Amino acid sequence: MNSFADLVNEAFIKPLRSVLIVDDQYPTWEEILNSHLDDDAKDADDYTRSHKKLWRTKAQGPFQVIKKFRERKPGFVIDIHDAVVNASPEGETPSQLANHLHQSDLLVLDYNLEGADSGLRGKKAREILYSVLSNQHFNLIIVHTGEDDLEEVAQECVISLMTSCTSKFAVQEVQNIASLDEAITDLEDDESFNRATLREYFGKKQYVYTRGIGCVKAIREYMRNSGPLAPLFQLAQDLGFIHPKQKINFLLWAIKELEKGLTAELASVELKGLTWSFSNECKWIRTAKGFVCFVNKGPENLLAELEKALIDWKPTPSRLLSAKFRHELNRIGVEAEDDTLLKHHLFARFYRDIKDGARKDILDESKTTHREQKLREHVTRQSEGLSFLIEDEIVEFGKKIIALDGVDNRDFLSYYNVDLDSPAEAYKAVGQYNHYVSTLPTKIGPVQLDSGHIFKIENQWWVCATPACDLQPGQNTIAFSGKSKSLRPFTAFPLVKVDIKKLNDRHINGGGYCFVEYQDDIVVLGIKTFGEEEKPSDMKVHWQNFVAGRGGLIKDNKLHIRQFSLSDDDVNIVKIEATVICKLRYAYALNYIQRVGISASRIGLEYVHNSAPS
Repeated sequence: MNSFADLVNEAFIKPLRSVLIVDDQYPTWEEILNSHLDDDAKDADDYTRSHKKLWRTKAQGPFQVIKKFRERKPGFVIDIHDAVVNASPEGETPSQLANHLHQSDLLVLDYNLEGADSGLRGKKAREILYSVLSNQHFNLIIVHTGEDDLEEVAQECVISLMTSCTSKFAVQEVQNIASLDEAITDLEDDESFNRATLREYFGKKQYVYTRGIGCVKAIREYMRNSGPLAPLFQLAQDLGFIHPKQKINFLLWAIKELEKGLTAELASVELKGLTWSFSNECKWIRTAKGFVCFVNKGPENLLAELEKALIDWKPTPSRLLSAKFRHELNRIGVEAEDDTLLKHHLFARFYRDIKDGARKDILDESKTTHREQKLREHVTRQSEGLSFLIEDEIVEFGKKIIALDGVDNRDFLSYYNVDLDSPAEAYKAVGQYNHYVSTLPTKIGPVQLDSGHIFKIENQWWVCATPACDLQPGQNTIAFSGKSKSLRPFTAFPLVKVDIKKLNDRHINGGGYCFVEYQDDIVVLGIKTFGEEEKPSDMKVHWQNFVAGRGGLIKDNKLHIRQFSLSDDDVNIVKIEATVICKLRYAYALNYIQRVGISASRIGLEYVHNSAPS
């Protein structure tokens, strides 16, 4: 391993095995075979369309591209689709077509699928691109185009993946823009300005630039009269908008005015993780589910162009390791899975438990949850086993990354764009790190109440501190006599919100805190406030007994519970809907279960202390 390019190649390029080329000028298997059929068996439409394709007279370009893919060791499995969309009601639309394009490791997508003379300029390709980047697979895509201006193609594609900026403006900003628009209309009436000339100062290039750096940074740069937005600033000056607020409103007005002409191009839902770079060397777009690079038709080695763009992206060590993990899992997964599943006695017993639906004395809804829980346990154990088998290869790859850090002044930490020397960034990093190691990812769907579930009742945070075995449907009831199919007793105790900036190493490692992601922020929850924790009894928690309804089923993050409170001669029962926020990993949940045990079994009830004045 000699370079960063080698790392990128091993993580992203080497795993590729198949490529799908979508180009209306390439030959398909169907048309090649159709041309050799007897006249009465030929599809006339396919035959006519095939003879209009450029490969018939200019085959060198497609031939060399395909040849380069074949020269790979092992050679690629190659398929070609000409993206012909049948106009009949039962024919494929571009989005339907895209649904099966993700089956290849690499997609080569021609930008002018409608033909250069159609006037649609990449519309179908952009629709396919959006659909492919919206599916559940990570995709590598090369947009292959004969257009002269590659940056303009890239701009049009990224615009099709983002939502309107105007729709995110605050109410006051919308009002300010409307007032400014009236003033601009007056200037037009006086023939002092023509809004049609706006694109000379603020076109798609400036719009994409503004969206890329973000509105706040764009306003700051614009107000300094520097960068690509400087001509627009000067125009605001020339029109008499001198006050800073007027100038800012003019930029927002320009964004709104440009987006009027982009209504049909902008996406209804913006793709997650959308970033891009359009440098002179290479142009690429990245989303959470794919990476797209842009290449002019001409270069034959498209993989080399893709690799160059991936290197320019500068994937972090974490992303390199993740890509390597996917590849290794795919490489040995089937064999390792088969070795495990050959243990028929084990899985016969497992399947019988699932099929029987657990105990007969629990709710049908709880039986469903129990089956799902058993299946989750099966998946968890299998994924842990597979990860165990491939971890050595991942570790070796990680060592290669570390060995290159610092070589040729390469600093992999800088790829994360995080300044850990900044106190604010450092606190954010600590919060996210501690949340990551202690808390399971949140997922949608009904789940069973379990130890470590953190929930809120109004503004009070609670953590469930009952062992998992006591929370399963059909288990013996704790703390109460009698038995119920639908009611599930459990123990929980309150947590208090604390300021992460006050935590030191003693706090962090004391076992009294957890880190919860809530409303896009990390919330630190402690057993005690900072003042109380200095007391000798800081291990004690004030736990309470609750009863969960519906067998402890959590649905739509809601848990129906009964809370108890004492009066002079009675017990009051209050029905409450709690909001479940997250679930701690088992080791961290066990810590809280032990806290309840310590509080319940403490000694020293007859001890006294020296209360005499010193």
